[in-house]
Amino acid sequence: MIMYKQFRQKNGKLYPLFVLADEETPVGVWLAAKEGPRNEKGKVKSKLGGLAYRPGWHLSEIPYAPHIGLKDEATGRIAYMHPNTVWAECEVFDGHDYTKEAAKKNARDSYLRHLPHDGYYYYNTNPQMVGRWVIADKIKVLRVLTDAETDAICMKMMGIHAQPRKIA
Repeated sequence: MIMYKQFRQKNGKLYPLFVLADEETPVGVWLAAKEGPRNEKGKVKSKLGGLAYRPGWHLSEIPYAPHIGLKDEATGRIAYMHPNTVWAECEVFDGHDYTKEAAKKNARDSYLRHLPHDGYYYYNTNPQMVGRWVIADKIKVLRVLTDAETDAICMKMMGIHAQPRKIA
């Protein structure tokens, strides 16, 4: 299945945004998810500090993440993509759907505490998210999208414009 993932781009190379952020993500090969190191409280270490332990690649069905980016100074709300981030079209290995297994009565706790072996599950990590998000154990980055392609996909799938890029 095709999904979208946001990456940092440096010197033409892709890197995850937060967890294991210094590990290059190659294009065109299947990549197994790695579990990020945890802190003394069991949280995953990241560029943002400790995050909930939800191992796997995190992707979206549309290239839009209103909870990730730079704030507009006037509104205080996230309105822009970072200048060094890009969206990539990715193939997700979809051998098994673990969504029912991950589901709990409390939606906030409806995630696996382990990698979804040879599969994926749907989980929205933030209430501001648009569309469905997936956590998967294997992905293949197919290509980096241009800003125009990102906007066209958002318009086609959800009738919204993609976040603009903040230009310094």
